[in-house]
Amino acid sequence: MNRILIEFYRSFLYILFNKNNKSALKISTSCQVLKKGELIYFGDIVHPCIRYSKNKFLAYNWWMVYTPYYNNNPKIENPILCYGIDEGNGNPPSNWEFYSHIVSEPIEGYNSDPNMYFNDTGLNIFWRENNTSRTKIDNCYRATYGLKINFKGEIINYEKPILTENRRYFDNEVSASFFEKNNYIYAYAMTLRFKNKSWIFKYSFLNKISSKLISLFSLLEFKSHIKSYGISVWKGDNFEKPFKLIRNIEFKNLNKLYKPWHLDTFDVNGKTYAIIQTNKSNADICLAYYSDELGVFHLYPKPLITSRSINKLGVYKATGFVFNDVFYLYFTAQELNNRKLNKLFFSEYVFKDLIANIS
Repeated sequence: MNRILIEFYRSFLYILFNKNNKSALKISTSCQVLKKGELIYFGDIVHPCIRYSKNKFLAYNWWMVYTPYYNNNPKIENPILCYGIDEGNGNPPSNWEFYSHIVSEPIEGYNSDPNMYFNDTGLNIFWRENNTSRTKIDNCYRATYGLKINFKGEIINYEKPILTENRRYFDNEVSASFFEKNNYIYAYAMTLRFKNKSWIFKYSFLNKISSKLISLFSLLEFKSHIKSYGISVWKGDNFEKPFKLIRNIEFKNLNKLYKPWHLDTFDVNGKTYAIIQTNKSNADICLAYYSDELGVFHLYPKPLITSRSINKLGVYKATGFVFNDVFYLYFTAQELNNRKLNKLFFSEYVFKDLIANIS
């Protein structure tokens, strides 16, 4: 009954704020990752990042890094690398095989937000650590670390943090996406406030009251701890020393109900696109493009995916790319009858037709 009331209330908000609930994509295929024929953590997948190597890397073209998060358990949220099982047509795969764990469970804190990209030296893999022993040694609250797997399969660790954040309730290296351009390495990442200090008090009983109030206000879209400040841009020469934060990019055409949470990026014909998870919860997946003229990321008005359009819950961070003129979107969501399990799905759409549809 409560869910019905919430959905009714949200429908009112969507009309009030003119939020489009139709989506361009439909679910085409569900995916799974196997380890010697067995599902890992019940097949739970979150934070997927998929990349393609034109020349086979360790005998495979398609690779994915992700984290499990079954039953909202951060202890198992540790990046896993896998390769796509070739179905004979060269297209992006739906089934994946375990290759290796990237980083183990930390003694304290947790891991999240893996990303990767190929270059001439091999496969570079990144993940974000949150209040771990390693971040404390490096004098930061959160940081993005990385390693490289070369073409012989050897692992080279990048010892120093690549992106860092020293503030407890703020982070400008969330869900970082790495790429190379003009002989430099860049990362785009979400800039977020997790908690508003005005709602944090010295006394625990006041914090309990404020926590309940802010949860209610957040549900009603009145007020929230979380605030999104756009996309941070990081720049570096190599991964042996920390990147520099050089600027922040705002969103244009952003619905007032959206507080962008995670992202992935890709390029088509020199134009940069960002796949946006629009909220931490009750999210849509939208596409944005970078406008050189305005210096902003402009969201297309029609979402790629909404929970209502696919009849699922818990839609979360997506990854995507254009391959042979077709756009592929991989995203995770939960079935209505099983909120513990995050499943991976993908859809496809001819890219030029997709842009016409969502514009």
